[in-house]
Amino acid sequence: MDNILADRYGINSSTELAIRNGCRAVADAVDERDPRVAVIEVLREEHRNVGKLLDVLERQVVIFEAAERPDFGIIEGIADYFLSYPDLYHHPKEDLVFRRLCERDPAAGERVGDLQAEHEELAARTREFAAGVQDVLDEAQVPRESFGNWARGFITLQRKHMNMEESVFFPAALAALTEEDWAAVDARIKDQDDPLFGRDIGDRYRLLKDDILRWERDESKSG
Repeated sequence: MDNILADRYGINSSTELAIRNGCRAVADAVDERDPRVAVIEVLREEHRNVGKLLDVLERQVVIFEAAERPDFGIIEGIADYFLSYPDLYHHPKEDLVFRRLCERDPAAGERVGDLQAEHEELAARTREFAAGVQDVLDEAQVPRESFGNWARGFITLQRKHMNMEESVFFPAALAALTEEDWAAVDARIKDQDDPLFGRDIGDRYRLLKDDILRWERDESKSG
């Protein structure tokens, strides 16, 4: 897929590896009472949640590619979630941190790249994927291979982006930003409850949440 993310980052490790191991060494070296940890942990928790959704979506894509019928209710819920939460609430938080990083350590900011442009790229790909899902639901003449390619491209793009943030962006921010920077970022973060992983699950996400819980139980049994 020709886009700024795929061109810049040839990261092959899985999302799970990035989420679990990305900047753990840096965060562990910081006192848990340090205010900067609170913001980063919110972002990392949201990455873990996105990772779960991508795993669920990938399982549905495998079913689809096997010429079987996936659960389109789950796929639609995933597309809707990406449209309504990460693009509107998660990425703006990271943009606040990134602007502070560029002020404190311009060289580190250059190593991260144009984060806001990457977030805009992700938003465009999310809309493209959601439109593809809607076409399938509307029984439009969408080739099976085309939809599979859209979905896998979307999954790959999201994972590469999170890998970069976990391994490059977050450690750089932890190293460069001051307590005052983190306090300013925290003050500007919108207190928006996650409609899928938060306290009150929206009705449209209950089926998806149940599927995630089943998958986690299966994983714990197999592990």
